[in-house]
Amino acid sequence: MNAISQQPEDEIDEALAYHQGDVRATIAALLAEREFLLREIEYASLAMSYGFARGWKPGTGSTRQTTAR
Repeated sequence: MNAISQQPEDEIDEALAYHQGDVRATIAALLAEREFLLREIEYASLAMSYGFARGWKPGTGSTRQTTAR
């Protein structure tokens, strides 16, 4: 299945299968990946000049709204 047509439920099932159904291990891995990505954003923010970004700096807070299931 290509990434464009992949549904969120499929991605959840894939993540759980990768960790042999261990929900805690799956969540721990996702949180670790999130921390890594936040550090990468912070490093990119430090490396970007004001002119390159036209004043914009990446934030670490989530601006996306999530829908409850």
